[in-house]
Amino acid sequence: MKNKVHFFLVSLIYCSIFLCCQLANAQVKPVSKGSPLPDLSFQDSISKDVWTYLGISQKKNLFLSDIQAPLFIIEVFSTYCVSCPKNVPVFNSIYSSIENDTQLKGKVKVISIAIGNTQNEVKDYQKKYKTLYPIVTDYHFKAHKAFGNPRVPYTIFVKRDSKGKNKVIETHQGVFESVDNIIDSIRGMLRK
Repeated sequence: MKNKVHFFLVSLIYCSIFLCCQLANAQVKPVSKGSPLPDLSFQDSISKDVWTYLGISQKKNLFLSDIQAPLFIIEVFSTYCVSCPKNVPVFNSIYSSIENDTQLKGKVKVISIAIGNTQNEVKDYQKKYKTLYPIVTDYHFKAHKAFGNPRVPYTIFVKRDSKGKNKVIETHQGVFESVDNIIDSIRGMLRK
């Protein structure tokens, strides 16, 4: 038991140092309003419920371009981030509000991307913080790099244009203070 605890602590320290070094050495130029969204893929084992929620038939990889909604919200975070769990209640509330609103359900999707994390770390995070929305992993920081190495948490609001291209229409750095105006903002984004 002592060896397992020691191994866990050493692994945790290694992962934290690795993540910090990756973030410290990365040039921070996050995607911004008006930018095209990189078409990224994720190889997580995804449940049938998540595929259904995203409007995608099950296949090997999840591509962001396959998400079947005119508007979607991406939260970029890490399970090692100290402030990221503060966004969970906000995103749970956004997700629930969308799913319970007949004007928004099906038109807006919420998904999180865990940078530098494994599927097991994400499962533990989802269980601990009781997340309602889907989370995929970016273990090798490919999505993080494509998004311009933003500091986490970072939120990207994406809208599909008339040509079917995904465009970043808004971003937010840091923790959301409240959910009060976010749903109204989402309604406005859909009307534009």
